[in-house]
Amino acid sequence: MRKIFATGVAVALLAAMAAAQTNSQATTDIYFIDTEGGMSTLIVSPTDGILGTKEVLLLDAGNLNPPGRDADRIVAAMKDAGVERVDTLVVSHYHGDHVGGVAALFDKVPVRRVLDPGAFVPEQHGNREAGYLSYVPVRQHAHVTIPKPAMKIPVAGLEVHVISSAGDLITAPLAGVRRAPNPLCATAQRRAQDNTPNNYESIGVLVEYGRFRFLDLADLTWNQELELACPSNLLGTVAVYRTSRHGTDWAGAQPLVHAVRPRVAVMNNNPTKGGTPGTFQIVKSSPGLEDFWQLHYSDNVAREVNSAEQFIANFTDRDGGHHIKLSARSDGSFTMTNGRNGFTKQYRPQNGAVTSSR
Repeated sequence: MRKIFATGVAVALLAAMAAAQTNSQATTDIYFIDTEGGMSTLIVSPTDGILGTKEVLLLDAGNLNPPGRDADRIVAAMKDAGVERVDTLVVSHYHGDHVGGVAALFDKVPVRRVLDPGAFVPEQHGNREAGYLSYVPVRQHAHVTIPKPAMKIPVAGLEVHVISSAGDLITAPLAGVRRAPNPLCATAQRRAQDNTPNNYESIGVLVEYGRFRFLDLADLTWNQELELACPSNLLGTVAVYRTSRHGTDWAGAQPLVHAVRPRVAVMNNNPTKGGTPGTFQIVKSSPGLEDFWQLHYSDNVAREVNSAEQFIANFTDRDGGHHIKLSARSDGSFTMTNGRNGFTKQYRPQNGAVTSSR
């Protein structure tokens, strides 16, 4: 009996030591900020940069209206992360739910440099230029670069690859990705382009931290995703995928989503925007998917189609504002935390066990 007890203690001790070692590793922290169906993702470097502090990459700044709301939510996430400036702001494209919060953010925190797609592409229907027009005065005085696909965005300790920009895409596999035929392309169907052409200009990125990989293609279109995945997948596999275009049927092509094989997907929807039946079907049927996290509960599908309550950060517009935090380690393990209820789930390195806690 004593021998069995001692063995059990030893196993528990080894497990605790392994967990402590994992928790002590440097992390890159990613905050999926609730912008009520817009987009803003804060990425904090795992190591200090040239200025002696951790560097910050911000992907978009949310909505123009209500004024200042989304900028305040970004600042709150920055405070949680212990950072005080944005080193690189990526304005993925010029729709108001992505660029609208930029001017308010510039009034609140220092922003060192900006990447954007360049010239504005006129929309094919009205009332879509307000966000861009609010950005123009800021752009005139900012340090702005127009990135090209395959370039890297400098962030301390990370490899940040530009996948798409200003309508162009990478044409060769990323380093370490083997070109091989994608069998999902045999039945792939292109879709008609909608009348919001600025989505086509989206700057999309893939972030690498050791074995951890995160894909965010902003509002890139379905047909462009097919070009990245067919006839062969140029991106490889990822640990985490943020659903393109807020989880709508204009993006999230199955040959791409299933080829990158995310362990976790995160959707930046709101109750009535995104979260369509087609998105849930494609994401949830992706090989190897473990969990689907949502910034909002979706009213566009039945209750049982939505993820379980602990994986949803917000339920209505009135109770919004809670972010989802991801902390990734270079061994490929990562932790997800729901800012609404504190639910935390640990994802061990690939092929390892998964544990969760409340």
